[in-house]
Amino acid sequence: MQKRVTPAVVVILVVMAALSSCRTQAPAPATPSPSADSISAASGQYYYAGSSYDRDAFVAALKAYPYAGSVTVATVNEDGSPNLAVVIPGLSPDGQYLMFGLADNRTAINMKERKLAVVAIYEYAPKAENKADRNRGARVILEYPGDEENERLNAGKDRKSLYMKIIEVIPLG
Repeated sequence: MQKRVTPAVVVILVVMAALSSCRTQAPAPATPSPSADSISAASGQYYYAGSSYDRDAFVAALKAYPYAGSVTVATVNEDGSPNLAVVIPGLSPDGQYLMFGLADNRTAINMKERKLAVVAIYEYAPKAENKADRNRGARVILEYPGDEENERLNAGKDRKSLYMKIIEVIPLG
């Protein structure tokens, strides 16, 4: 039987490859500092720009739970290696932050320590007649706004969230 690689797996591999480019050849410093450019320039070309979400479409997709596609978050581990997790983020009432109900796990630690993450939302409709309708979604660059801002955003809540500021919504690559 021939194994088939799904487009969702391809997206995950592209994001992981982009994050792995944050590694250095010399011994990694104690806390690597990936840049949004090193993550967002994964392909150098946007193959699905015409069908990718803009910020408004991204917000609308997150408000339409359950999501039509998969949502993953990519971060960088302390040693520079990539970390990828499937997530169900929420959107802050003002639309400026994604909220994550994460345990104190590797993904949450990476978000706080490296202060950068990329979320990919990806819908694949293999039977869509138009090619642009087969691959929809976006990549979203996030930045950790700091402990004080997270405390402020969580004020009065029983269930605390990890807030990440939406910096940029870019096309699928």
